[in-house]
Amino acid sequence: MKKITIQTLYLLVFSLLCIQISAQTATCDGTLPFEEQNGILIIEMESGIRNNSSWKTGSEADPNLSGSTINYIYWDGPQSFNTLTGASITYNIRINNPGTYRFAWRGRIGTGTERGEHNDAWLRIIADDWYMTQNNDPNGSAIEPIPDCNSNPNRGCPDDAKVNNWIKAFMNVDPTGDIDKRWKFVTNSRSNLVSQRFIWATFNTAGNYSIIVDARSSFFFMDKMVLRRTDVSDSTAFNLMNSESLCFDASLSLEEITNINEIKVYPNPTNDNITISNLPEQGQLLLKNIHGVTVRKIDYTTSNKTFDISNLQSGVYFLSNSNSNNYFVKKIIKL
Repeated sequence: MKKITIQTLYLLVFSLLCIQISAQTATCDGTLPFEEQNGILIIEMESGIRNNSSWKTGSEADPNLSGSTINYIYWDGPQSFNTLTGASITYNIRINNPGTYRFAWRGRIGTGTERGEHNDAWLRIIADDWYMTQNNDPNGSAIEPIPDCNSNPNRGCPDDAKVNNWIKAFMNVDPTGDIDKRWKFVTNSRSNLVSQRFIWATFNTAGNYSIIVDARSSFFFMDKMVLRRTDVSDSTAFNLMNSESLCFDASLSLEEITNINEIKVYPNPTNDNITISNLPEQGQLLLKNIHGVTVRKIDYTTSNKTFDISNLQSGVYFLSNSNSNNYFVKKIIKL
């Protein structure tokens, strides 16, 4: 058994008693905002509403996650290098923890043999500020979209700046390389032919914002996009075991929200076995660490479920279920 000090145990128990998770979650329908939790926001690209038939969907085995399938979107219409197509997809988001976030999507070049073709889309982020840097430093030398960059002496303008408030966001991964290296979290802009490999968005207050994508190249396959706050690592945020973020519905009643209190978790804190009772229906439980990374998936078929967490590190975890219609979150302390 890992040792834990009395002071640490007191703080953990105190936080368990004082912090109540009450996210107003609902089934995602393409209009409700996806909700950031613990500095991470994950959206599957096919979850957006597509109003043009040239947006297509596809799927293939995930070469980087055994037994998993990638579902992706791509544009099958005319390429649009100088203007928007008018077929943009808006992803509404809700930020609970203000700050600066890195943005990246996971994609691959879907046709051809050149890393500089069929590799991009138009991107716009509705935030208090958004910009691009060459290095992993949100405070470093930066560029930003036109027209703001034209009047800001502290920031440059991106190459291929054709549309106000939008950038060409691209990847340059070899489409003929090993299959397990073709899908990447790579989302670049460029200035003076130098790739600006990091895209940042700053949200000064908690609230609703948007990410908007429009087609530029055809057959650029896009799997998912991720926002991670600067205190969350890429390895944590880009973990392929992470689930898509749930959606936020401010109209849910207090009665619907407090249904999560009917779920009982005991003993808590615990060092080994833990039991969850009054589960709503058969499904899957997700156990995540404080960074939002899923560390355990537990299937259940009855209203009570007991499982062993003795092999986990001491600390705080969050237990939820995968059914957004009967969603709950419970905090667990592992001694």
